[in-house]
Amino acid sequence: MIRTLIRLIPAENRGQLASYVALTLISVILRAACAILLVPLLAALFGPRASEAWPWVGALTAVTAGGWVVDMVVARIGFSLGFTLADTTQHSMANRLTDVPLRWFSADNTAMARQVIAASAPELVGFVANLLSPFVGALLLPAAITAGLFFVSWQVGVAAAIALPFLLGALVASQRLVRAADAADASAHSALTERLVEFARTQEALRASRRVTAARSQTGEALTAVRGTTARLLLFQIPGQLLFSVASQVALILLAATITTLALRGQLGAPEAVALAIVMVRFLEPFTVLADLSGAMESARGLLDRLNTVTTAPLTAQPARNALPSGEPSAPRIEFRSVSFGYQGTEVLKDLSFTLEPGTTTAIVGPSGSGKSTILSLIAGLHTPERGEIVVDGTKTADIDPDALRALVSVVFQHPYLFDGTIADNIRVGHPEAGDDALHRAMSLARVNDIVERLPDGAQSAVGEAGTALSGGERQRVSIARALVKPAGVLLIDEATSALDTENEAAITQAINDDPQPRTRVIIAHRLDAIRHADQVLFVDAGTVVEQGSIDELTALGGRFAEFWRQQESSAGWRIAADRAGQHVG
Repeated sequence: MIRTLIRLIPAENRGQLASYVALTLISVILRAACAILLVPLLAALFGPRASEAWPWVGALTAVTAGGWVVDMVVARIGFSLGFTLADTTQHSMANRLTDVPLRWFSADNTAMARQVIAASAPELVGFVANLLSPFVGALLLPAAITAGLFFVSWQVGVAAAIALPFLLGALVASQRLVRAADAADASAHSALTERLVEFARTQEALRASRRVTAARSQTGEALTAVRGTTARLLLFQIPGQLLFSVASQVALILLAATITTLALRGQLGAPEAVALAIVMVRFLEPFTVLADLSGAMESARGLLDRLNTVTTAPLTAQPARNALPSGEPSAPRIEFRSVSFGYQGTEVLKDLSFTLEPGTTTAIVGPSGSGKSTILSLIAGLHTPERGEIVVDGTKTADIDPDALRALVSVVFQHPYLFDGTIADNIRVGHPEAGDDALHRAMSLARVNDIVERLPDGAQSAVGEAGTALSGGERQRVSIARALVKPAGVLLIDEATSALDTENEAAITQAINDDPQPRTRVIIAHRLDAIRHADQVLFVDAGTVVEQGSIDELTALGGRFAEFWRQQESSAGWRIAADRAGQHVG
């Protein structure tokens, strides 16, 4: 945990951390000195000359005041370090996640990253400012008091030295008893949070399925799991508490017996024995503090572990070059050379080879799960081939700077995501530097003008979180405009019209065809209108290209694509007949 904390603190603040640690140690020494000074103070006060106690009172006052000053400085440094750590960690996580391979974002890692980013800042500040110093102080104070006791009574010092590891061992053992249960409880609460968010977002589907109550959904299962892990955690806390309680009582008896024995033998006066009894209480008190803080420290340890997981997530390999050879984005030539790729050990693409000529449109068709979307992901640089290579204008994508590759590619996803902002803001996500002319041109091409004209605030209308203020077709039009406003040389379209009505499908298809920007286009689609103007077609099945050529060539071949084409034409004819029948009835 300490190593993780040190690594997370920026290098320029390590000196501040060293000061924090040094002052915390000084604070511990001063508090131990306050306890030990009670012995000579009481001995002098109840001795033959009580006035000799005044110098000890002065020393105790000076040490106490010094401790207050040191604690105040430690608190200020702690708050400063806490806020610095929170700020730099948030930025570090945000910057790192943009370069982490997409395959890292499993359901568990995504949930963990979301929770850490959302909640880590206040917890980090509280940990450094309010928890770390008291915990370190409580951990080191008994050792400091033990060292001081050797200057007063070596026998009591030996007894404290025996009790110290015994108490620490009992404390560690009690915490280990509950650590696994605490981790399971934290995991269950994390899963419950995800299920609650899912439950809120899917109310429409749940109500339609008559599963509106939480008990009849996965949320109910998560609640049951949380109750079980919480009960298990409480059950495991009982033996740990008993173990530590017994150890504390044994240590108390050992110290009290030592002090009593020395007093009965005359080796300690009554005032010294009373003072040592007070010191004994101060010796045992920090262990109670440690027990009280242990739960919070376990939570902090878990937080630091999660932060460490996110901030050390694997990065995409950095290329040796930092730009495409052609400089400005243009319609490039793209080659797949024996490319293979898979997810979690399952091979999706197998020895794939084909060429996309500059400025051409290629349609990729095939059954679901054949690897079509994976091909687009590889072109976009979202994944890297496991074997083989992808070459763009003679340069391997592994040698292209990620920023240059992102600038080269624009993508239209099947399920677009709109951010909580205006229509114009969402379009400019594709090209933040786009001027008003470029913005309006992209809006016109994607028929977004039809949407903004009926809205009171036009392009400045808010779309809501995930674009909930717009229909599915309208969200897709905004997504198309976002892709078209970006001056990228490659345009990738992943089944952008598969779930749209005829009007929106025609508008989006026309927008893609009317785009004047020179681009190499790759389209995944299952409808004829979307691929009718393609220069070549790749029919993909089971991760391999089984047929390749123009539409005319493949239909004449009479193979898999020809069968697909006949089915689509038959479906289109059925739709036209149905539309005409509806018009006739009307």
